[in-house]
This record gives sequence, structure tokens and C-alpha cells, in this order.
Amino acid sequence: MTTRRHFRAARAGQAMVEFAMVLPLLLLLLVGLIEFGRAWNLHQVVTDASREGARNAVLPTVDEDSVKKVVKRALANAAVNPAAATIELDDTDVPGEPATVEVQLPYEFVFFGPLMGWATGERIITLTARSTMRNE
Repeated sequence: MTTRRHFRAARAGQAMVEFAMVLPLLLLLLVGLIEFGRAWNLHQVVTDASREGARNAVLPTVDEDSVKKVVKRALANAAVNPAAATIELDDTDVPGEPATVEVQLPYEFVFFGPLMGWATGERIITLTARSTMRNE
């Protein structure tokens, strides 16, 4: 009877040791999913902002400043600092020709920043989105 209890206690201890060994890897995986999910979400926000800018740029009576305001408003509506964004507009006012809006936004990895800095030499990556539409 005592050997059976001792065997159960040893198995429970073994499970705790295995859990303690696997837990850091599981937490690292979870934090990595969250971190890269945030980066993917921000890239989608930048893509949507460039698309909104391109939609505005192809209208007949629109100037460059109003296109930049539309992009900045789209970024601000998504709780992103629009002052950090670089907005470039390649707009020709010729009907049928394309208008291109490019938005660049720096993104710093919060948790994996030191690891990214060690691996790539930079903690900050630049998220870039470019949208092209034909002028009306």
C-alpha cells in the first residue's frame, strides 16, 4: 500500500517537473502570437488608411493636403498616432491614369524588441502599404 502511494506521488512530481519545463515555451508562444497579431492588425490599419487615401485621391477636385488628412483621420480612428506616419502621394490628374498613395508607419515590437534587435539589428520595422486606383 505504501509503495503504491509512493509511486503516485512520484508520478505527480514528474508531471509537475514536465509542466515546469513546458510552461515557459507555452508562454513564449502565447506572447509571440499576441505580439505578431498586434503587428498584423497595425499593418491592416495602414493598408486600410492607404486605401481610403487612394479612394479620395481619384476624385476630380481633390488636392494633396485633403488626401493626407483622410489618411491621417483613418489612422487616428484606429487609435494610431498619425504624426508617426509617412504619407506619399503619386497623383496625376489625368482621367484614367492611376493615383497611388503609400503609407509607412514604424512599429516597435514591445516584448520581442530586444530579441528582434539582436536577430535583425533593428527593434523597429516599417509597415508599408500602397494602394493604387484609377482617376475618375
